[in-house]
Amino acid sequence: MEIETKDVITLTNGEEYVVCSKIDFNENKYLYLINPINQQDIKFVMETARDNKIFVSEIENENLIRQLLPLFYEKSKDIITEIDS
Repeated sequence: MEIETKDVITLTNGEEYVVCSKIDFNENKYLYLINPINQQDIKFVMETARDNKIFVSEIENENLIRQLLPLFYEKSKDIITEIDS
């Protein structure tokens, strides 16, 4: 099983988040999450698989987030262009 864009996941804090975008970077998978109740509550997480289970860990490294943001933007831009076509 994989986490996909538009999936809703519950983090350890009990809050639900929608997967808005998913990218591969440096052989890792990263997710851009938004809380559907409070859209200002966003998270960037790394997805890992272990023992046939999927785990996410929040990214707090500001430099890594700055590297990921343009990639999430490009991925989202491509999706929006497809929808507009």
